[in-house]
Amino acid sequence: MVDRKKIKSAAIWSAFEALSSAALSIISVVFLARILNPDDYGKIAAAQTIAALMVLVLSLGLTEAVIQRKDLTQKLQLTVLWSTLGLSLFSFLLSLAIALYIDHAWNSKIIAIIMVSEGIGAAMQIAVVLPTGLLMKNLEMSALTKRTLISRLCFFAVAIPMALNGFGLWSVVLGSLLQNSIATLLIYVQARKILPKGFYFNLKDLIELCKFGLFVMIENLLWNVLSRVFSLLILSFHGVAQLGIYNMSTRLTDAIMNILNTVIGRMALPVFSSVQDDRNRLISAFYKATKIFNYVSMPAFVGIALTCNDWLPLVLGEHWRPAVPIIQVIAIMNAVMFSRMFVGIVMKAVGQSRRFLYLSLTSAIVAVISALATAKLSLIETMMTWSSMRVIITIPLGIWLMKRIISLGVIDQLRPVFYPALTTLVMALALLLFRYVGTGLTGNPVVYVISEIGVGVLAYLLVMGVLFKLKKIQI
Repeated sequence: MVDRKKIKSAAIWSAFEALSSAALSIISVVFLARILNPDDYGKIAAAQTIAALMVLVLSLGLTEAVIQRKDLTQKLQLTVLWSTLGLSLFSFLLSLAIALYIDHAWNSKIIAIIMVSEGIGAAMQIAVVLPTGLLMKNLEMSALTKRTLISRLCFFAVAIPMALNGFGLWSVVLGSLLQNSIATLLIYVQARKILPKGFYFNLKDLIELCKFGLFVMIENLLWNVLSRVFSLLILSFHGVAQLGIYNMSTRLTDAIMNILNTVIGRMALPVFSSVQDDRNRLISAFYKATKIFNYVSMPAFVGIALTCNDWLPLVLGEHWRPAVPIIQVIAIMNAVMFSRMFVGIVMKAVGQSRRFLYLSLTSAIVAVISALATAKLSLIETMMTWSSMRVIITIPLGIWLMKRIISLGVIDQLRPVFYPALTTLVMALALLLFRYVGTGLTGNPVVYVISEIGVGVLAYLLVMGVLFKLKKIQI
């Protein structure tokens, strides 16, 4: 089992990274919106999308394979190191070929040049697969956090002065190139003591690792590609305005999800993998992780759903009010779906990434079918169909897979969600009661929203305090 002090330290550093990254992301969005017009942003996005898919495919899921592998010998590490360095070079050459195609077929030298820059960044990301995997396996989250923050600050240090001097999109391109370079350098410096030395490559060992990593890669590819397909179907059936509402709704709900994934989700695979051969410890780790995650995620998503009608117009403006029901549907779905956050991670930890592919593939198919079946209906009906089908189909499938893989019964799987759900229910009742008696207490909408959120937080903390007193919370 991974040392508890390491877990606590990793959690603190991951939380710091999540919060600081969220702040920097907001600054970045504002910055990009001010210096780029839609045409410039589209050119950068086109190259970045291609580069991201290259990284996803050519990394072969080896980061997760390194974390999951219990007997990670020096020869295996060297095989991964030299394989990824070779793939890194191949990805750069591939990006050059794509850039030439873009220049010739699209007649766009600007996108071609950006593609070369993004190709260099993609090559660097593939080259750090082993050191990143080793640092995550050892829960050295402080190194990853420092790498992220320093490299992002370097981006701003270059991009902002260039933008102020009229370099436009090139300020972003060169800033991103510097960010990737600094991140790569830092990750190798931080992992220098644990990186293997010498040359060794064994194709059989690489294929063995890829048997695990391949399904992880396909799973990630499904989520990334088909999420875009779902957006395109919304655009096709419901129009540009509805797509904008959907994208804004997902960005607002994803902000919470990304923070939680960084803080807790990142540590789960190394911890679960360390006890993969001890069923009792694995189940215990699954229980604790599920409880901790849901004590935060469930009330956060339900709170968003119940209060967004009040704070969204204040934050984004009245013209975004049509997004309220979409946010509510997505938030409630996330509250339910993320109660099962660690099912897939357990499957990966015990080397059953292939079976988890059933879940991601099913979710992707459900999304497409929902969009097609509700093409002539409203966006809210599309979202309700998608969310309900996803819950009804994928939750039972995940329960069945967990029962087959680690022989964990239905009641036992749902037990760690009981008290987080109870806490969330009490918080929700408090919010609904406040809405019933609090309307008209103040004419200031800002004061009302602050009071409403305060009531929800207070109710949540009171219930948590009672449960802690009754020794129902043991984290």
